[in-house]
Amino acid sequence: MFGKIKKYVIGFFVLLGGALIAFFSGKDAGRSKERRKDVDKKLKIVKKALKSNKKYKKDVQKILTDKKKELEKIKKSKPKPKKKSAKKAHSRLKKIGKGKK
Repeated sequence: MFGKIKKYVIGFFVLLGGALIAFFSGKDAGRSKERRKDVDKKLKIVKKALKSNKKYKKDVQKILTDKKKELEKIKKSKPKPKKKSAKKAHSRLKKIGKGKK
């Protein structure tokens, strides 16, 4: 009589031990693939955001370098004095000379 009960008791503990091992092993019942898909989607979103930030940063740097080059060109170029034609200068001098007399 104790032999039959002994088998059931041992079987119960083996079943309980197997359930505990499966529970604490950390394996999910099919949910890991779903979680992995969610993580992959989030990674894609983050990668896209990083790429767009890098592209924006490159565009801003390019604009700044172009503006710096333009400023340097403006600084280097000196305003040229206005050239007056010889005739205008001669006539002007005549007018000034007549006014003094």
